[in-house]
Amino acid sequence: MTAIGANALDPADSLVILFGESATPALRDVAVIQQFDDPKAQLALTVAVGDHVEIDSVSYLVERVGKLANQNLQTIGHVSLIFDQIPDQPMENALYLEPKVKPQLTIGSTIIYLTK
Repeated sequence: MTAIGANALDPADSLVILFGESATPALRDVAVIQQFDDPKAQLALTVAVGDHVEIDSVSYLVERVGKLANQNLQTIGHVSLIFDQIPDQPMENALYLEPKVKPQLTIGSTIIYLTK
């Protein structure tokens, strides 16, 4: 993670909004900026239910992948990480993760998408 917006990490919210380096200033205020080491790998990234997202060496199981999540990850590095139960109307740009404990993110935190 290269930047964390001033309003990005509300302790009472189970949501973390990730964006790539191209995020606008308004988005940067509410988002955590992630940088992919390999742009070609980003373009091919496809997260599926049963995959894992590793944040600072803690593994989270992907329980649901929204319909827009992979396309947004591939093109603009955007996805919302949700550490909560899957609602009746889930967000379509989100990954729902287990365990339901939001990590303490800092600049320099690492995210690894462990896909099959």
